[in-house]
Amino acid sequence: MNKNTENKNTAEISPEAYLEELVSIKLFRDGGRYRDNVYVAVNGQNCIIKRGEWVKVKRKFAMVLDASEIQDMKTAQMIEAEEEKFRTAEAKLA
Repeated sequence: MNKNTENKNTAEISPEAYLEELVSIKLFRDGGRYRDNVYVAVNGQNCIIKRGEWVKVKRKFAMVLDASEIQDMKTAQMIEAEEEKFRTAEAKLA
């Protein structure tokens, strides 16, 4: 199969089929906060993903986990920025 055929096949896939494709993921696992399996739900469909092992899940579930991780990082950055503002304001009062 040549490159043009591969691109054509990829372009022809429906959004629904794309979201249903299986992808491999591995969720971080430790002995503390990140030890339990993860429940993920998308539009009434759900799955439980085991931590610490490579598993295949539908792309839509992996995308939800990615979005959640990005949101967690943005939240941590915002908290750090607000803490720095507080420390600066507190130092001005001292």
